[in-house]
Amino acid sequence: MNLFIDAISFPCSIVLFDNQRNIINKISWDLKWNESSLLIPSLEDFLQSNTLTFFDLENIVVVNWPGSFTWVRTIILVVNTINYIIQKNITPLSYFELFSHYPIIKSSSKRDCFFQKSSREEIEIILNDEIMRFCEKNNIKKIYWEGKKEAFSTVEILDNIDYGSIIQNIIFEDNKQIKPLYIKKPNIS
Repeated sequence: MNLFIDAISFPCSIVLFDNQRNIINKISWDLKWNESSLLIPSLEDFLQSNTLTFFDLENIVVVNWPGSFTWVRTIILVVNTINYIIQKNITPLSYFELFSHYPIIKSSSKRDCFFQKSSREEIEIILNDEIMRFCEKNNIKKIYWEGKKEAFSTVEILDNIDYGSIIQNIIFEDNKQIKPLYIKKPNIS
């Protein structure tokens, strides 16, 4: 069995899938600001409800950025600790690998977002207003984003993550430990 943990997206999702990449079970819930107190018990309960333990897992796939410093650090600490005990494989993914079309936007703060215009473009941090201007200028009517939908009144927000397709295309890695990834935003005061 394999476990997919996406605690970066809202809502958080955990997906259990077999070696043929069939989804066995999935749960989603609000984890934001409760990562350190809810993630481990939720993982344990989920596995127990499927009559499994952590030792039954072959691979853990985890979305490890972008997100708040504490959020990302907590998720990675939990996954690395579990894997230290069970000694299986960890595959890290970024939030931007969860979607197949562009542009993709991930909230960064109240005023700006992580933004990837296309698969060939670097991920950048831009102001929310600039995203709207970019969409209007380029006649973009649909964007992938998990955030305040009312901020983008003229654009359709696509926020459903197709975990089935992602799971079909994952190339498992054999990491025994992963590092959290951060983008440092410059602070000018």
